Amino acid sequence: MKKTTIISITLVLAIVALFFANLAWGSVSIPLREVLSILAHPGVDMTPADSYYPNETIESMSHYIVMESRLPNAITALLAGAALALLQTAFRNPLAGPDVFGISSGAALAVAVVMLAFGGNISIVGFSIGGFLSLDGLTIGGFLAILISAFAGAMLVMGIITLFSAMVRNQVVLLIIGIMVGYLASSGISLLNFFSSAEGMKSYMIWGMGNMGNVSMAEVPYFATVTLIGLLLSLLLVKPLNALLLGEQYAENLGFNIRRLRILLLVVTGLLTAVV
Repeated sequence: MKKTTIISITLVLAIVALFFANLAWGSVSIPLREVLSILAHPGVDMTPADSYYPNETIESMSHYIVMESRLPNAITALLAGAALALLQTAFRNPLAGPDVFGISSGAALAVAVVMLAFGGNISIVGFSIGGFLSLDGLTIGGFLAILISAFAGAMLVMGIITLFSAMVRNQVVLLIIGIMVGYLASSGISLLNFFSSAEGMKSYMIWGMGNMGNVSMAEVPYFATVTLIGLLLSLLLVKPLNALLLGEQYAENLGFNIRRLRILLLVVTGLLTAVV
């Protein structure tokens, strides 16, 4: 058996072990056998208020902790780690995270514009073209507005980085450019915070902390669907990405369209970064 295969199997087993350890261990320890029983019967939904007897209260509390707190957090962390790993492959650098390249700052700046300047809503003005095509005004708010704005900001920064990557061959210089873009975005966020209200700044700061503690099981399917779609698209790009790692000329000689590949990579990476 090859060394890389052994390492891959070991890492997969470690991820599985840590996943279940996250479900069992915490401020309240739950036996692993009970965790497996809860996962096997997820539909048995009892809240602590529905139980009268002490044993049932303990069981219902364990069910609530696992299904409504630890399981959503573990799934979110697992998918987020898989989603953000694509940048390291795309730019051939283990330091190429979304924060280093300024992608996170770009997404945060776009969210700050929506939350602080437009009150958390995205409004599309209605228009009419010659009486044949008309569109009424549309207002998008809540989670969808945040997702759209984050995606737009991440895509904008990814476009800038991709543009520079076509001109700059040195990966270290490309990292420095990404850091500079991140600082510019952070400066824009600071200006928006300065001119915003206290409530708006507080709401944005809470959002910017980026913890997974408030992720509920009802939100996981939406996050998982978008993330898995992005990961599936990235898996379809495995062969051209492997060819690109060996050089653009090598990839072009194999018949891959480098420009189209960069656009697809831009869309997939921007989508995964924004949704995370």
